[in-house]
Amino acid sequence: MTRDQALSKIKKCLALAKSSNPHEAAAAMRQAQKLMAEHSLSETDITLADVLAVATPARHQTMTPWEVNLCDLIGDAFGCQYFCRTGRVLTKSLNVRKKMEYIFVGVGAAPQVASYTYDVLSRQCAGGRLEHIRKQPKNCKPITKTARGDEFARGWVIGVRGLIESFAGSERDQVLTEQFMATRYPALASVKVKDRTKGRNVAFNDSNQGYDAGKQAQLNRGVGGVPERGLLT
Repeated sequence: MTRDQALSKIKKCLALAKSSNPHEAAAAMRQAQKLMAEHSLSETDITLADVLAVATPARHQTMTPWEVNLCDLIGDAFGCQYFCRTGRVLTKSLNVRKKMEYIFVGVGAAPQVASYTYDVLSRQCAGGRLEHIRKQPKNCKPITKTARGDEFARGWVIGVRGLIESFAGSERDQVLTEQFMATRYPALASVKVKDRTKGRNVAFNDSNQGYDAGKQAQLNRGVGGVPERGLLT
């Protein structure tokens, strides 16, 4: 029996331990205690079993303000915390490339839906950003096009706030999430995100066009068919 299987069985036993039948309740409690001892599980482990960490690929290989802002909005809306993780992967052509992903941490289905929301909206935002860059004058410097694209994307994220909040609902459980983070990821450090628009030739119109595009973003509520992502244990 794996640790996760044991946790699941213990939770069922603890639920039965609340039975009005004293014999059934006592037997369920004994079984729960036995499983906890066999698998070296504490009451805290059982409490935190409802907290999950769900990974989703980032759109860029470095942290950008618009992606961080989008994660902030989604995390707040779904009562999740998040962090960024980088690593290396081997491609089919046997080349090693950098991989970056965002990890959403929350209770129950919240991190799964938050991850789905990020995946869908970041794809739409990245597509709109690329289209905005393509519309820039041909004599525009690449670094300026990047900056204008980033400014468009930041406006896009502001525009999509209402959609995220209406999609999320109202359930929150920050206490368990914070306890989980402190237990599982105690060494996380803050990172300063580079602003590629600073000092560049960007205009309010870049942000305004992004805002208008963000207001047109869409999310499918049929999340039951969302592909499963890696659940971190």
